Amino acid sequence: MNQSNTVKQRNTFTRMTVCAVLLQLGLSTATFSLPIVVAAAVNEQSQSACTCFEVTVVGQGPAVLLIPGLASSADVWQSTVDALKGNYQLHIFTLAGFAGVKPLSAEAWGQSYLVTQQQAILDYIQRQQLTKPVVIGHSLGGYLALALASSAPEQIGGAINVDGLPALGVLFAESAARNTDQPQAAPASFDPMLMAKGMANNESWHQRIVNDMFRSDGMTSGRVMGELMQADLRPQLAALQVPVLTLGALQNGAPYSTPQQVQANYEKQLANAPTQFHRFAFAADAKHFIMADAPAWLNQQISQFLQVHAVSGE
Repeated sequence: MNQSNTVKQRNTFTRMTVCAVLLQLGLSTATFSLPIVVAAAVNEQSQSACTCFEVTVVGQGPAVLLIPGLASSADVWQSTVDALKGNYQLHIFTLAGFAGVKPLSAEAWGQSYLVTQQQAILDYIQRQQLTKPVVIGHSLGGYLALALASSAPEQIGGAINVDGLPALGVLFAESAARNTDQPQAAPASFDPMLMAKGMANNESWHQRIVNDMFRSDGMTSGRVMGELMQADLRPQLAALQVPVLTLGALQNGAPYSTPQQVQANYEKQLANAPTQFHRFAFAADAKHFIMADAPAWLNQQISQFLQVHAVSGE
């Protein structure tokens, strides 16, 4: 392969990686039904807490909130639910506009989707009388977990950020600036399965990722992606007063980004978080959906954090 073709392939891959992020945050609509499967429990209850999300509650014990990313359903947390339900009360969210949940109305959207969801989650915590729950979020859910932990320490006991970033647009801008001298390849055609493969190594997850994306509302997805590209939580992270664990996936961008480069991006993005409250752990062989590629590792990290930081409401 000559140098020109190599550069073109790399640029195409970069666009596909960007598309993968867009897709993980949801940018397509279609109809495909995939039932949410949450392990049965004696006190299991399903409820629509508000127009901002749907929540399923499972188990007893200290409260834990599980928030998926955009264009993802509560399903992504299934192995975590199975691992934790015996010791914790799990509140498993699917956000409005994603994976078949009704989109927010224009009136409910408010100042922004991100701000509205943060307030709705705090309202939910208060309404359910939860005692300083730990908030665990993936991707967009990780962004929300960081936002809540840094802005509402009186209501949040801690947070686990699973492969979320505080300033996604900044990362893209920096990447673009580094590649200004490279020829620009034409955008690749949309292939949702290829996007899913870029987000998980586990083949059994590819179709379920695509199914959730296709059940998501395109208007919501596009607008929220725009908000995420403009958002920057980095200054706010300096105010952290509760424990936060960031779990990163070192195969993001492989083979064109090395694990060392990927880890450096995480560390740069979260550099403002005080080290006495924030720490990292990295899944060496996982892509964006860590729960697909390294579920045992993910659940071990979560369990160890909860053993120290989960607050009992009793």
